[in-house]
Amino acid sequence: MDPDSLSEDDRKQLEATVEHLREAAQHLEDELLGGKRQLTRAEVASLANASVRSARQVWRALGFPRVSEGQKAYTVADVEALSDVVNMTRSDDLLDDETALTLARAIGQTSDRLVVWQMEALVEYLSDTKGLSDVEARAQAIALFEKIVDPLQDVLVYAWRRNLSNALGRLNVNVPTALAMENRQGWYDSSMPLARAIGFADLVSYTRLAQQMEPKELATMVKRFQNIAYNVVATGGGRVIKTIGDEIFFSAETPHAGAEIALTLSERLKEDELMPESRVGFAWGKVLSRMGDIFGSTVNLAARLVAVAEPGTVLTDWDTAHIISRTDDYVFGDRTELHLKGLGDVSVVTMSRGTAPPLSIDV
Repeated sequence: MDPDSLSEDDRKQLEATVEHLREAAQHLEDELLGGKRQLTRAEVASLANASVRSARQVWRALGFPRVSEGQKAYTVADVEALSDVVNMTRSDDLLDDETALTLARAIGQTSDRLVVWQMEALVEYLSDTKGLSDVEARAQAIALFEKIVDPLQDVLVYAWRRNLSNALGRLNVNVPTALAMENRQGWYDSSMPLARAIGFADLVSYTRLAQQMEPKELATMVKRFQNIAYNVVATGGGRVIKTIGDEIFFSAETPHAGAEIALTLSERLKEDELMPESRVGFAWGKVLSRMGDIFGSTVNLAARLVAVAEPGTVLTDWDTAHIISRTDDYVFGDRTELHLKGLGDVSVVTMSRGTAPPLSIDV
């Protein structure tokens, strides 16, 4: 819309709308930040009894951009948050500086992705249900966020505490040493501290489909894929490590849990007529967990397996299959030797359902 082509009444209405949005945005910012921006970074650091350098380190860890010296960009809530972080390093040597910054960085990186995800979800909702343009939907999202910010905050804290409880419970999982396969092939990371089932699932021909689809169709397909995957992994007691477009990376505490998640993912995606073909690869072994991610040769193995799996199948390695085949829950195909990049020759088998009852996804 060209402002010069508007009538005088339309121009006044547009200016009033813009002013209203500006006021609404300012009001929401004040609510989110706990007041108006009236403090400089030096003042915040002084009030929190911290050095400016420490304050800067905390804000970088949380993902906040650089603020010019003397700029009034902070509120009393910033003082409280900074005090909370630095005090963790002063309370009876509870934490060192690096660990406190790591914990802050985990919050910053996760919450940054979280708010972008939530904003895009609201914009998509407003666009679909009200026929708004992207710009119009983003403007209305301000008012909508103002109405739901408190319940979203409450649910965020609730989910964090529940997930922390679940994580503490996983510390008590005692996987027998024999299941960790300490004497596996030479590439195997036997020194890694955690035994986990690691899996990947991806969509076949995703690149070609992405080129053929409209952006909205592609977004719908990816969201449907991720919804199925998250529901299956959560129900199976696993954890989604990350999603990358058409691929999901998950872990589980036991070999059987990993097997059931992998197979249920394959089954559910195959049953969905709106989804393209998929493939799944998983393996059991030792891994290292850092920064919310998981590393190690077991992860590399699972990633290689999903890359070579046939569409519609679940592929695992023989060592993993040997552990799972101690029961009749799952059935395995003939062993095949494959040369996998970085791992050498690996015996692999396909897996299908045996006597194990299907995982009930009660959503």
